[in-house]
Amino acid sequence: MTRDRKALLVLGVLSALASSHVAWAHPGRTNSSGCHNERRTGGYHCHGGGGGGGGSGGWSELAEKPTRLQVIAIPRARVWINGAYVGLSPTKAVRIDGTQVKVTLEHAALGSHETTATVERGETTALTVRW
Repeated sequence: MTRDRKALLVLGVLSALASSHVAWAHPGRTNSSGCHNERRTGGYHCHGGGGGGGGSGGWSELAEKPTRLQVIAIPRARVWINGAYVGLSPTKAVRIDGTQVKVTLEHAALGSHETTATVERGETTALTVRW
């Protein structure tokens, strides 16, 4: 084998080794199943390292998107969703478990107000609450 062919073969082997383990890294911790939410896209996906199976080592999109709720009420009302404080109205869309929600509002001038609602699973719902 000539010197040029050997050099070309070595270059090809090194190139193949370098490209066979390319991984696209991104920030974020995973849960016990090796999954996490993506803040940038709002998606949810899993990595092969968790207990979720799959074995491919890559990521797979789950069939169900997370359910999110945004509460729109009088400005600067304090908002609780299912007992957890989420901020001042209007809130950002926050992830919730289930489809039944209890929203509690508290405002300095208007006092407290509570309402319940049913939201669509896997969707982002903007809930407008009026006293």
